[in-house]
Amino acid sequence: MNRLTVKNVLDWLNEIAPFETAESYDNVGLLVGSVHAPADRILVALDVTPDVLDEAERLDAQLIVTHHPLMFRGTKRILEDDYEGQLISRMIRKNISMIAAHTNLDQSPLYSGSAVLAQKLGLQNMRQEGFMFVGDLTDGPMRADALCKRIADCEGDFIYQYGADDAMITTLGISGGAYDEGFEQARAMGAQAYLTGEVRHHNALSACGTGFVLYQGGHFGTEGILVPALAGALQNALNALQYDVVVYPSRCRPYGGRRAL
Repeated sequence: MNRLTVKNVLDWLNEIAPFETAESYDNVGLLVGSVHAPADRILVALDVTPDVLDEAERLDAQLIVTHHPLMFRGTKRILEDDYEGQLISRMIRKNISMIAAHTNLDQSPLYSGSAVLAQKLGLQNMRQEGFMFVGDLTDGPMRADALCKRIADCEGDFIYQYGADDAMITTLGISGGAYDEGFEQARAMGAQAYLTGEVRHHNALSACGTGFVLYQGGHFGTEGILVPALAGALQNALNALQYDVVVYPSRCRPYGGRRAL
C-alpha cells in the first residue's frame, strides 16, 4: 500500500482548484509543515481554530486542509501570546501540517461552497462567472419567504432575508462568504435574488430599493457546507489510488455553537 505525503494532497488540490487562480491578496497552499510529511489521517475544516486542533489531535491527524488561511494579513511574527501564533506554534509542536485552498476553491464548479449549495438547492441551468454561481429554481417561481425557508433547511441555520416576502423568484445567485456587493453581478446574470454570507446595510438598502432580494446565510453557513463535500471527494480520490488514508470532515462549529432562532 502506498504511503501518502502532504505533497500528494497538495497536488490533488491543485488539480481541482489551481492555486495560481487565487486572488493576489490571498494566502494559499502549504502554510505549515513539510511537503514530505506523512498524511495518513487528514482533517478537512473551514478554519483552523483551537477546537479544530483539539479535533485533529483526537483523530491523530497529520494534516489539516482548510478553506480559510492563516497569516492572511501578512503576518511578520509568530508569537504564542497571539491567537494565530498559538495555533501555528501548536501545529508545529504536534507535527501537523496545514494546507489552505481559499479563493482558488471559491471558483470551483464542484467543490466551492456556492456550487455545493446550488446542488443541494437543486438549481438548474447553472452558469458561473468567477465567484458568482447563478441557477434556476427547479419548480418555477417561488415566493421569497418560501425560498428563504428552503435555504435555511439546506444550511440548517438561520437565514436573514432583505426584501419583500411576496417577491417572486425564479433565478437565484449564490456567492458564499463576504461578497454582498455581488448582488449587482447576480442581477445582471438574470437573478431576482442573491445568497451570500454577510450583508452590509448600504447594500441591503440598494438591493431592496430596486425590488431585489438578498439572503444573508452567514459566512460559516454558506461556506462550511463545502467541508463534507471536499472531504468525501478527497477520500474517493485517494481510495482510487489505493492509499491507506482516512479523511475526516470537521464537526466543529465556530462562535460557540448555533445561534438561537
